[in-house]
Amino acid sequence: MTSEQALSISLGLQGPCVIARLTGDFDFGSAAEVRDRVTKALDLTQPPMLVIDMQAVSVCDSSGLSVLVYLHKAVTASGGRLLLSGLNGRCEHLFAITALDKFFDIRRTAELAIAELNEEGNAPPYPA
Repeated sequence: MTSEQALSISLGLQGPCVIARLTGDFDFGSAAEVRDRVTKALDLTQPPMLVIDMQAVSVCDSSGLSVLVYLHKAVTASGGRLLLSGLNGRCEHLFAITALDKFFDIRRTAELAIAELNEEGNAPPYPA
């Protein structure tokens, strides 16, 4: 018996960072909405700085992983950075067995990821 939990997406801006907090099942049924909403939010900062907080994600399937790879490519192609945070349980295991834990920059908490990107985003563009 499986229990499906609809995904909710909370988007916010903190300093130069877009924060996407996902809650529920990040799967085929929700992947397109995550891709579309987060991609639109990336226009809020240049270069895009994105934190995707997955602490409350209960399930992530190949569709969810595909969206994360897509977002990573979009952000880095624009000169920005994407950090994932809060991987736990099944999601953490999924990233380990697919070796995506080597591809993505992952932080333990969203707060650590946000602090890191805020520091980068507030640094002067050229060394003094």
